[in-house]
Amino acid sequence: MVKNLTMDCEELIEYVKNNVEPYDKVEMSYNRVFTPGEVINVETCVLKGGKKSCTVLVHLDGDTIHNTVDIDLEEIKYDLIEVRHCPKDGEETLIIIDACEESEIE
Repeated sequence: MVKNLTMDCEELIEYVKNNVEPYDKVEMSYNRVFTPGEVINVETCVLKGGKKSCTVLVHLDGDTIHNTVDIDLEEIKYDLIEVRHCPKDGEETLIIIDACEESEIE
């Protein structure tokens, strides 16, 4: 059974920080890009100047030249459409992103 959630981009980033673990499967859809794969790491930090970062390192499914990508959710948050999270031990979750306006900048 798939749990369906709707949230804005900031709530999604918090969801990822709190729930996505290495070896989970994710499928991210954003700005005409589909990124399915296995999570290697989730890293959060505050960069110089106070800019936030939440980077998900994903090993892509399939045969590609570059099979590992870093996705900074803070950088693409306004382009996010949906994220499917399949924990290694748990219930699959489909998150639909409600419109996130750029005026919501920290």
